[in-house]
Amino acid sequence: MLVGLKILFIIAIMGGLIAYMGDKLGTKVGKRKMSLFGLRPKHTSIIVTIVTGLLVAATTVGVLTITSQSVRTALFGMDQLRADMNRLTAEVAAKNAELERGKALLEANKKELADRMVEIEEIRKEVEQSRQELADAEAAKYATEAELSALQASYDVASKKLAALEATRASMEKHIAELQKTQEELKTGIIHLREGTILFQVDQLLTQAVVRNGLNHNDAREAVNNIIEDTNKLVLRRLGVEDHGETVVYVDRQNVEVAISKVEEAKTPMVIQVVAAGNIISGESAVATIQVYPQQFIYKSGDVISTAVIDGGSNAQVNMLRFLKQVNEQAKMKGVIPDSLSGDIGTIPGDELFTAIRRISMMHGKVHVEAYADGDTYSSGPVHIKLRITQVTDTGKLIKSN
Repeated sequence: MLVGLKILFIIAIMGGLIAYMGDKLGTKVGKRKMSLFGLRPKHTSIIVTIVTGLLVAATTVGVLTITSQSVRTALFGMDQLRADMNRLTAEVAAKNAELERGKALLEANKKELADRMVEIEEIRKEVEQSRQELADAEAAKYATEAELSALQASYDVASKKLAALEATRASMEKHIAELQKTQEELKTGIIHLREGTILFQVDQLLTQAVVRNGLNHNDAREAVNNIIEDTNKLVLRRLGVEDHGETVVYVDRQNVEVAISKVEEAKTPMVIQVVAAGNIISGESAVATIQVYPQQFIYKSGDVISTAVIDGGSNAQVNMLRFLKQVNEQAKMKGVIPDSLSGDIGTIPGDELFTAIRRISMMHGKVHVEAYADGDTYSSGPVHIKLRITQVTDTGKLIKSN
């Protein structure tokens, strides 16, 4: 900007000086009436003015040419400039074409990018779906593993049950073989004929034992089997047969399993009784049943079982037997296990009973009779009974006792 102003200033000064000099020269030419090339002074003055103007123009151009590269280029390098412009125009056109191709390629790339983004979104959705399917598959896997574990546990339980059934089958086969052996012995006459003597009546107690509580399954089974074995030995002795390990007492297998379960589950000691299921005849196998009762403390020694006021005199025996029946019922209600054959719960010495009846028969009026336990008594019994007899006065007082 500053350089341009300087150039204009120089041009203005030089132009002014040249114009001034030309004017002075023209004035002198006009005054002296000078002539150039034979022309009239007027025309010579015009020529001087023109020459002066040309000098001003030439000076201006010269100064501009000297001071400005652009002016020099415009005056002397126009063809080169035009060639450069054409070349640059061609290059610009080529660049524009390349730009258009770049734009087209960019658009194509944008479209391809959009397509790729769509594909990426689809792939992302597929990945999410795959993850969900994987999670579902893992959940199904865990569920299947849990189900497999449950099935394995069921299989183990079933295997144990199968093993138990196999053991039961083997035991039953052994039992059947023993029965067949016994049958053969019966056929060959080793055992007595059916018409032999009745050794035990139906419902008669064969053996009785008390088993403690807290046994596991195997111990409970062993305890029940030992009682059955003891019963078998007892019957063999009554038959007069030497014990060589043969079985003559048979108990239903289901009855045995129920008894074992009761013993195993018991919270208190249990009374186990083996009772004849039918008349046991000399020469026959014995069929029995097992009965299980809780063993409980019923009476301590001296506890009164029952009392009654009866009539003395000639009906003493009938009244006493009726009273003893009442005692029997009271003890059964308390939990004493009665004899399976007779239904009695205890014993009283015969001489004591006879003495009591005789005393009551000699009394007149009302007699107070009291039965009490002679010793501690449990459910398994029997109850040892003692009697206490007291005369009752007309006013209801007791005046005598033993």
